[in-house]
Amino acid sequence: MSIYGKDFAAFYSEKWDLWGARMWPFLSAVVAKEAPQAKTWLDLCCGAGSLLKIVGENGFQATGIDLSEHQVEHARRKAPGARVLAHDIRALELNQRFDIVTCMFDSLNYLVDEEDLFTAFSRAKSHLSDDGIFICDMNTYEGLKNQWCAMSVTHEPDLTLVIEASFDADTAIGRLLFTGFSRKRKHYQRFQEEHVERGYRPEEIERSLHHSGLIFRKYDGYSFGRPKKRSGRLLYVCKKNPPISIGGKIKA
Repeated sequence: MSIYGKDFAAFYSEKWDLWGARMWPFLSAVVAKEAPQAKTWLDLCCGAGSLLKIVGENGFQATGIDLSEHQVEHARRKAPGARVLAHDIRALELNQRFDIVTCMFDSLNYLVDEEDLFTAFSRAKSHLSDDGIFICDMNTYEGLKNQWCAMSVTHEPDLTLVIEASFDADTAIGRLLFTGFSRKRKHYQRFQEEHVERGYRPEEIERSLHHSGLIFRKYDGYSFGRPKKRSGRLLYVCKKNPPISIGGKIKA
């Protein structure tokens, strides 16, 4: 079952594509302080383009990557000045480095295999300039355990969306089943998507970051302050691990 199909992507773009605006004050403050000369910005898993739009409006040369062709279409309309491509971030090779690389709104949690998470971090690092910054946020095990056990219904004039969330504590896998009924003239068309995320523990995330050659600071992903023992979302600000000189030789 594919995700972010035509109907759900349209609903997401119109109603839920808000994370970029929520994150921008934190992101812009970090960039202004740590990379004031930054000009280029790569947003991985850019979704419907809310962050790309803000990035472009603030003078950056913006590039977005997303696996969903439908999300890419929305992002291109929302951020017409950005370059937006459909691609799997685990196999990304743009032959370009960027001053800022982001991957937001728990997009990395969709990579349920830790080896895939490591690969995504490595691809992000390979597209990062030497003094660049990589910023990402992720749902934690505690976050999914506490929040993904509910059912809700959203009503809009042309759409009813039923959301069923579940979490398996043994496998750390959370599932969101979206069942939508979209009005098409006099009739309703049903669509359904299942979104699967893994709730990573901090030590698992940080092991992959370390192995990919990134050093980091971490924050609580909701308060933007110091992480709590049971933070439901973690936010990482990363840089390349500087090479170490051993006996006059440089070891990466």
